[in-house]
Amino acid sequence: MRKVYIIAPTGTHVDTAKIAESFFNFVSKQEPKTVYFKPIGSDSGSISQERVQTLLSSGNASVLMEQLVTLFMDVALDQKVVVVEGISANEFPFRSKKLNEIIAQALNASVILVSSALQKTPMVVKSEVEIEAQDYFELKVQVASCVITGVEEITKEPLRLAFKTSFVPVLAYATSDKIELDAILMKQIREIKTEHHITQPEFRANLMRQAGTELMRIVLPEGNEVRTIKAAIMVYERKIALPVLLGDRIEIEGIAKLQGLDLPPGLEVIALTDELRERFVEPLVEIRKHKGMTVEMAKELLQSPIWVGTMMLKMAEVDGLVSGAVHSTADTVRPALQVIKTQPGVKSISSSFFICLPTQILVYGDCAINQKPNSSELASIAIQCHDTAKSFNLPTKVAMLTYSTGTSGHGEDVDLVVEATSLVRSVRPDIVIDGPLQYDSATDESVAKIKAPHSAVAGKASVIVFPNLSAGNITYKAVQRSAANVICIGPMLQGLARPVNDLSRGAFVDDIIYTIALTAIQAQSIKEKTCPY
Repeated sequence: MRKVYIIAPTGTHVDTAKIAESFFNFVSKQEPKTVYFKPIGSDSGSISQERVQTLLSSGNASVLMEQLVTLFMDVALDQKVVVVEGISANEFPFRSKKLNEIIAQALNASVILVSSALQKTPMVVKSEVEIEAQDYFELKVQVASCVITGVEEITKEPLRLAFKTSFVPVLAYATSDKIELDAILMKQIREIKTEHHITQPEFRANLMRQAGTELMRIVLPEGNEVRTIKAAIMVYERKIALPVLLGDRIEIEGIAKLQGLDLPPGLEVIALTDELRERFVEPLVEIRKHKGMTVEMAKELLQSPIWVGTMMLKMAEVDGLVSGAVHSTADTVRPALQVIKTQPGVKSISSSFFICLPTQILVYGDCAINQKPNSSELASIAIQCHDTAKSFNLPTKVAMLTYSTGTSGHGEDVDLVVEATSLVRSVRPDIVIDGPLQYDSATDESVAKIKAPHSAVAGKASVIVFPNLSAGNITYKAVQRSAANVICIGPMLQGLARPVNDLSRGAFVDDIIYTIALTAIQAQSIKEKTCPY
């Protein structure tokens, strides 16, 4: 497993690069597959300071992290250790700490703090290090050790005494001319076993990269909706997919201009003309004739841009569909169920959300489709969500939630979850699953040790299955709207023969972009006949 260390200063008057290079030289002698990464700088493999400042000042920190993680993945390929040079407070005096924190989160890195002892008492240095370490701990970032620079021979012993009671071990006391790393502590740091979590920026970067490997045509029926237009422009310009807006080009260009945007000439817009609608009447009648579909009924349905987009998808004129910014879930899903239909062997569809916490990705299901699933349907939701997580290289420990953990509670809802969990185990013994579990038992290790100490899932769950739509929908919206630095991507529909995805009517522009990327990846997989759900 790859280990990542970021050398991060606690303040000014610290030569971050010198300490990082010393650490790199020490580690690379023991592990040849060690690489040095400088995230921000003038090198070709770094993001320039000007670019960083532009992205931060325009509120695009998420884009900055995606680009940084993409560069990191290129550098870290096949490497066992990556030493990251943190951002110097001398270069970014007002943002260095925040940048180092979000870089450490984004790269799932262990932090080695660097603090200067110049003109400071030992206790001040200790406090400075410990305060900084606490800030990282609150972000769920591990602080492995610290290096104290600016040390004179006369101050070494007082510093050692001060740090004797510190929870942050000292890796080295660096004088003006040399740095002697503690070899024993270095060995201990290298041997710490950490479970790698795919971070939010890493997941987003992987989504964009994977979607861009083969550009899929994704139809957006709500072509004159402001957020959809903004998302389509960004998707097109970033080469994530080939968006197809349904609507009048002149109207759409006018809406874009009111937002200070220019619609790229190459961004496809298809007008909803009578000729276009007429082309799909006969195929729609043929598909639904067993349900009594008539020409008049088909013409009426095709007045809806979602029905037009769905027929374009059915006829393979596009590769996927994203809608729901101004339409209900039923408006988006009903045409798909009637025309696209489910995959062979799939009885019902479900949905999943990717809950992107800063340092971890969770899969929630079902938060959009099935109102009150029975035990068989709940088991199917769990299996589909597990397979979705696996297809995106995410951890796949499944927690079946209710108001009770283990045998602590009783009732119909608990019995439902017990039966569904048993069904999953019987048909898919490869799935690591447990239930009933409460949310805190499923996701918090300290709670899990008390409530479910023998569970292989409790405290480590990555796929969260809710007992009904009410619980799932309320929870995902509460997390989306109340938690800081969290992105909710979805819902991604599972089980359809071709990718159709629904948006929340409260979706942000970024939500639409990520949903388009997900849809493109699903389309790629269907094209390869290895559907990711």
